[in-house]
Amino acid sequence: MLAIALGITNSNPLTHLLFLLTMKHRDWLRLREEGENLCAILRQQGYQCLKQSRRLSWQVIKEGKPYILTWLPAPVEDWTILPNDTSPAWQRLVSIVQNGLTLRKGETTSQRTQPLLNLTRPWAIVRLLPNCQRCTIARFFNRQDAQDHLRALNRFIPNSEFEVIFEAPEIEDDEPDKA
Repeated sequence: MLAIALGITNSNPLTHLLFLLTMKHRDWLRLREEGENLCAILRQQGYQCLKQSRRLSWQVIKEGKPYILTWLPAPVEDWTILPNDTSPAWQRLVSIVQNGLTLRKGETTSQRTQPLLNLTRPWAIVRLLPNCQRCTIARFFNRQDAQDHLRALNRFIPNSEFEVIFEAPEIEDDEPDKA
């Protein structure tokens, strides 16, 4: 009865099992952001994207031909375009989505490796790594906020070492020294 009320009309037990296995909220948020990024790329190519409520799917329309961009859960676990009609328009849409996914994955990787350089927030939490290395986790305006965040990090990630540090911004002189 619950399955019918929620729109699951297939009587396959595997469908009900997959429905009951829910994904974590952070995964849903990540996938929603990924879908929005894909729609932004598609909009640049002249497509219309309409988000479908309560689903990880968007209706994609170009030249009156509607498609659905959706996330298929396990065992597929990938973005797909429905219906799969293998027309040239569908193939063009699939290639745009695939290029967008590889582009987004590349940007995410490079963003993680870049250090946080916002020195208007001098208090920072760093994770201590081997060989005297460190990774900046977050920056704050004041020390109290940094220490509060540090306590939360130590509570949720007890096996890692974190420290609060102060990094004063470097002041550059516009005028040369007069001697």
